[in-house]
Amino acid sequence: MTECGRKLTEFVSSRIAGSEAETVIPDGTNCYSQDEDREYHDVRVTLAEDTETASRSVLDVSVNTPWSEIADTLDTAEAITDDAKVVSDAEKSLVGAFQTDTRDHQLDLSHVPRTLGYKLWDDGALSLEDRNEIISEVSGELFHLKSSVEKHRPQEEYSAIRERIARTKERIGKTAWQLEQLSSPKAASYLRGGLDSMVTFAEDAIDGFEVPWTSNPVERAMGEVAKRCKRDWMQWSEEGLDTLLQLSLTKYANPEYYREFFDEFLQRSTHEKIRCSVSVTTNGGEL
Repeated sequence: MTECGRKLTEFVSSRIAGSEAETVIPDGTNCYSQDEDREYHDVRVTLAEDTETASRSVLDVSVNTPWSEIADTLDTAEAITDDAKVVSDAEKSLVGAFQTDTRDHQLDLSHVPRTLGYKLWDDGALSLEDRNEIISEVSGELFHLKSSVEKHRPQEEYSAIRERIARTKERIGKTAWQLEQLSSPKAASYLRGGLDSMVTFAEDAIDGFEVPWTSNPVERAMGEVAKRCKRDWMQWSEEGLDTLLQLSLTKYANPEYYREFFDEFLQRSTHEKIRCSVSVTTNGGEL
């Protein structure tokens, strides 16, 4: 497995070099470690999303590698365009690694209610009923914006999208101000700091580009990681986990690379078949 995983990593890396993905969706999780120096291994997966064909592929699978190093490696390989869109949660090290002056970040809208709820709880100033009302209000504004983009982009009604973006930012900005007055500074800071990233997909729609508003594709890939590597009794060495993930996720997201690799690796590109014949004879009435 280790030998195959290493060779497969080299095989895929050689094919993604120069691919210039325009949308990247990174995410991380952890798996139990059997190494003495750490309890968990940090698993990091980066996908490329092609919105025109609704397809995706693995750009990188890493274990215990900093996001900054992953982003630098993909930049060096020209696997990501200079103006690519980055769709993810709000993890600071991830966003900081991929986002640049020419790359915009789209915050996964499905994460906003959960994170806002935690910030409100952590501030400890509002009742559960009040917190739920604020979460519902912010979530409603964002998903109203999503629906507006879906409705108006096909007809190129960009003025309607601009109007909805302005209204969304105004209302969420006002909510952030109110939270600050209600002694909820962490929730207010979260909304104010993430507001631009919440509407990137809508602003790009005005320019004719489709940017995902959710990181669901990489979340599904993380589901594959969980099924294979995150059962309670499983503990991994770093090398073993890394190579197994290379095999599992390439098969999941890049099946054509997976088949091509093993055709080459097993030297069966001609798909030759073994043929045999079977005959049955009788002897004294018995088969």
